[in-house]
Order: sequence, then structure tokens, then C-alpha cells
Amino acid sequence: MNPTFKPRPPLAPQRGSSLAGKAYWAMVQRVALTAAAIDVGYIALFLWLGSQPLAAINVISIGMYLGAYRLIQKRYNVAGLLLIWLEVVGHSALGSLLIGWDSGFHYYLLMFIPAIVIANTRGYAAPMVLALLAYYLGLHALSSHLGPLDPLPARSVNIVNWVHICLVFAMSAALSAFYRRTILIAEARLRKQATLDPLTSLANRSHFEALSTNALARSQRDGAPVTLLLCDVDLFKRINDQYGHAVGDEVLVAMAKVLAANLREGDVLARWGGEEFLALMPASPLDAACATAERIRAAIEQTPLDVGQAPIALTMSFGVAQVHSAEDLQAAIARADKALYQSKNAGRNRVSVA
Repeated sequence: MNPTFKPRPPLAPQRGSSLAGKAYWAMVQRVALTAAAIDVGYIALFLWLGSQPLAAINVISIGMYLGAYRLIQKRYNVAGLLLIWLEVVGHSALGSLLIGWDSGFHYYLLMFIPAIVIANTRGYAAPMVLALLAYYLGLHALSSHLGPLDPLPARSVNIVNWVHICLVFAMSAALSAFYRRTILIAEARLRKQATLDPLTSLANRSHFEALSTNALARSQRDGAPVTLLLCDVDLFKRINDQYGHAVGDEVLVAMAKVLAANLREGDVLARWGGEEFLALMPASPLDAACATAERIRAAIEQTPLDVGQAPIALTMSFGVAQVHSAEDLQAAIARADKALYQSKNAGRNRVSVA
């Protein structure tokens, strides 16, 4: 244990600095580049099919997508997104009017529906979807009324339609994978916030109780002894007052690392509150738990914490209690707490047994 405390500069506030926001805009940038690459292929396709206007439109589309990518890169996110919207809405309209509704340009409009619903957080999803529906129906009516303005042979239109179907399926799958991954990341973050102490990343009190219930049930079935180890950083208030709360936090993190390094994989370790830590040690007799506590106590005493000015000498007091077979967990914790106070009253930096 030899962590060094280094002052951290405050982070500058950034627009859209959340992880989800960064992932969303990174995804939009990838979409813009992918769409630009697809339009390169479209130029070749429409030149081959003999539609010069659509080939020219795709040249403009490439410029719009690259412009959107550059805008988002410079953090003009809304402007970049609007440019992508303008390209898709305009391109679908021009394609449908030039070679007909059956060409499938309108499929790209449908891809906006999940993006609107999932990404919208201000209650505008329903009006925007309705506006998109009105545009979609209006474009269909106009295309049906005017007919193709620059018609292609039916076989060519069918080729374009199938190309659109394949591309929309692929892009929909990619976007669905992104949203699924975003949801899984959010669930993991919520689970971590609900179960772990944010400072030390140890289990919090409620998660400790849940894990301990399962561990105690297994131990009771096996008839194995279970021991509690409750410990407290000595004179922690003095450390906070003398060095500040930032150094106090570094002390707690360092203590958590020492405890975790000296306990077994099956032991349940938690930050119990303040500067207190609690470990439940299944299949551990009282003498073995006391030996572990003594080893941890000696390691902390022998390794001062370097905070950049002068090393801080740290010690920790321990209370150890074996959980009786018919005993409630809270009663066992109370006995360990009494043993901990015996260590405090006897001069600190020692291990006491309930």
C-alpha cells in the first residue's frame, strides 16, 4: 500500500459530456461517414442504370454527410444532425419523384422513427413522428399523382428497390445494436450505483446484507463456521481536519485496497459507513479470521500513506466475532462492534475478539 495523493484539476464543463451523449454523437458521426461511403456506391449504380440526375444528387449528398461529420466533430451537434435530416428527407423525396415510389427511397424515412422516439427526451417524440407520417403520406400522394419524372425501366427500379431494402435492413440492425449496447451499459451503471460504494468500489451496506444472507445460508447447510471482521481507521477525523477531506478519501481508498488484497475471493467486503469496513468470512474459524485481521493491521501500520508532503502514519482497529448458528446477522455485527470499541478503548491499532 503506497498510493500517492495528487490534486486533480477540475474538469471543464462540456456540452453533452455524459457517456451516453458521447456515444450517441460518435454513432451519428459513424452513420454520416457510412452514408457518404454508400452514396459513392450509389453514384456508380445510377450511372450504370442511366440516371444522371440521381448520380448528381448523390454527389451533393456526399458533401452534406461529410459536412455533418465535420460539424459534429467541431461540436456543432444540432447543426450536423439537421444537415443529416435535410439530406435524408430531400434525397428520399427527389428519388421517389424522379424514378417512382416503387424504387424504395422512402424506406430511409422509416429509420427516423426509432431515432426520434429513443433519442428524444423533451416530449417532442409524438409530434415529430406525426409530422414524419404526414410528410411520408404526402410524398406518397405526390409521387402517385405525378408519376416518375425521370423514369427508369421496371427492372432497374426493382434493382434500386432491393438495394434499398438490403441497406435499410443492415443499417436498422446496426442502430438496434447500438441502442441495445447503450441500454446494457446504462443498466450496468445503475446496478453499480445501487450496489457499490462510489468512493471505494466495495459493496455498500444493502448489497453486503444481500450477499451475506446467501453466504450464511450456504455455510449453515455445510456446517462451516462464519466470522465477521469489523474495522475502523484510527483517528480518521484528525486526518480529515489536518490534511483535508480529499486526503481522507485517499486514505479510505487505500484501506479498501489493503483489505481486499488480504481477504479471500469468497469473503464479502463492504464499506460499512464513514471510515468503517465490514467483512464476512465464510468457512473461516475464529482463529484464522484473527490471524487475517492481524496481518492486515500490521501491513497498514508498516506502510505510511504518501500524500506528497510527509507520509501519514496510519493504523486500524479491529473487532472480530464468530456468527453463531442460530444468531441473527445484525446481532453478530453488534458483537463485532463491541469488540471494535474494546480495541479503541485499549489504545487502538489492535485486534479484539467478541
